[in-house]
Amino acid sequence: MGLESHLAQWMDEACQRIHGTTHEQPRECFDRDERAALRPLPDVKPHHVRSVQRRVAKDAFIDIDTVRYSVPHPLVRDHVEVWVTATEVRVLHAGLELAQHARSFEPHARVVDPAHHEGLWRRAGERRDVPSHPLKQLGRSLDDYAAAIEGGAS
Repeated sequence: MGLESHLAQWMDEACQRIHGTTHEQPRECFDRDERAALRPLPDVKPHHVRSVQRRVAKDAFIDIDTVRYSVPHPLVRDHVEVWVTATEVRVLHAGLELAQHARSFEPHARVVDPAHHEGLWRRAGERRDVPSHPLKQLGRSLDDYAAAIEGGAS
């Protein structure tokens, strides 16, 4: 007797026994309480592509079936095309693929590519180069103007 046939025989016997907690046969509980709630699985084949349009949210994410996927931050508030398959999510903008994620089926999950948010925040200790003041383009510093106001300008 192979493992599968042994398991099938055991399942058949176990479903006919009276359960110690429920005092019923598991098969009766299933038929009465659970069978009606079951729905067929969607016919999603790995090669099947569903195309949807989304607008990128302010936090650089799009929502697909309650899952949030990151998108490169320059696309915030732009419309993108999303190709969804059984295994992946691809984000296209103007015909170019700009993001690709493994598909998640965990409700309300967030799938993030950290590169999509690079440049939005400074890292600890990172200095931002401050652009030169527009008055420097005129050849004078602010110190020259401060000295003029105080009466010491030349």
